[in-house]
Amino acid sequence: MREIIAAALRRRRTSALIAPAVGFGAGLLSQWADSAGGAAGLLTLVAPVLLLVLLFRDLVRRPGTAELRIDETARAFFSPPDRALGYPPILCGWLAFMAVDSGHRAADDPLRWALVTAYVVLGVAIATGHWRRMPFVALTPAGVTCGAPRPVAVVPWEALGAEAPVGPGAAGRYLRLPVTRPELIRRVGRGLRPGVFVPVRELTVAPALLAAAIQHYATHPRHRAAIGTTAEYARLRHALGGAPQHAA
Repeated sequence: MREIIAAALRRRRTSALIAPAVGFGAGLLSQWADSAGGAAGLLTLVAPVLLLVLLFRDLVRRPGTAELRIDETARAFFSPPDRALGYPPILCGWLAFMAVDSGHRAADDPLRWALVTAYVVLGVAIATGHWRRMPFVALTPAGVTCGAPRPVAVVPWEALGAEAPVGPGAAGRYLRLPVTRPELIRRVGRGLRPGVFVPVRELTVAPALLAAAIQHYATHPRHRAAIGTTAEYARLRHALGGAPQHAA
């Protein structure tokens, strides 16, 4: 599991560096095309159109379909993020493009420079969050862990109710865990949040399987101690009415 987290984090951090660099380069290209005039001016449309296409592809991306993976050493069933390029680096690339392009046109206009500053600050904030954490979920004998490499939230089984986690529709991005005892949850970060959300559309696991597994262990305490073993995963899938596939 550690190797998978490390590899996924490297991919995520690479995209956090490359996307703004591409946006910055596209902004410089836009300046050149604008000064060249004529047909070259059409190049200024390439970057924003490409970014919009990538954003749309991310919005219509379907949830995962894979099984939970098994790590017997860490005693966990887990799901890493998929390999698709998500919207944060795409958005950072667009903000870098807009900052360069707007700075080129700002001249002595303080309002435009304020806009450039806003693009830069927002882009850095998004890139920092993308660099530090990634979507991840793990079921352990103790509970549900969300986020990696450092957990965003650790939810003990005792904090969950008997209801199944639900999301905003079949194509939703998140599953909301049925928290009944929020005082037991350990969180990282500031602010008070009313619930715990798992970003399932960015994970490889099928959302329905993850929701059913969480509900099963929330309502069957006697099976929790065996979580993370191959035998227990086979028993879980049989109990849920399916046969395990790709559970490596």
